[in-house]
Amino acid sequence: MMTRHWRPAAVAAAGMALLSSCGLTGPATTQSAELSDWFTVTSAAFRDGGQIPDRFGCPAYAGGRGKTPPLRWSGAPASTKAFAIVTDAPDAPGGAAVLWLIANIDGTTSELVEGARPDKAVEGQNTSGKTDYSPPCPTKRERRRYRFTIYALGDKVQMPQGAPLKDSLNDIAKLTIGRGRITGNFGGA
Repeated sequence: MMTRHWRPAAVAAAGMALLSSCGLTGPATTQSAELSDWFTVTSAAFRDGGQIPDRFGCPAYAGGRGKTPPLRWSGAPASTKAFAIVTDAPDAPGGAAVLWLIANIDGTTSELVEGARPDKAVEGQNTSGKTDYSPPCPTKRERRRYRFTIYALGDKVQMPQGAPLKDSLNDIAKLTIGRGRITGNFGGA
């Protein structure tokens, strides 16, 4: 068994390049998802720019259950065949980190309830190499931003369950025809 040891700076640089290719840290590399193709994303649990309740955090927080928050979206392109959700923490130590990547959510879906894992959707690996949602979990003194970006896709991505992060982000970027985002804050005093 081969073990790879990555230096934090190298991992951060690779992560930023991947996130940029999917429009998470800057302009998208696909020409189909221009600013005019942004749609609205809301949550019943927090407002855009507001505080994410502790119950959506890791168990280190009182009441933290580690579930995904409820998300609702509207105004996606009519030609949407599927959706993907990428949750990232742009302020994570060492650079942006992807906490969750799920794709092939049915194109007629317009919301996910708290803790939902849609049928027939596939999850790719997050920055930690896990195929699961990693809830917000900064130290109690830190306050970080968490972005829930929903991508409208012109077709379903051809990725297997547990696909590597780089491959998943590239597949999503190639098929993106629109996107929306809600950002919340977590942690801190």
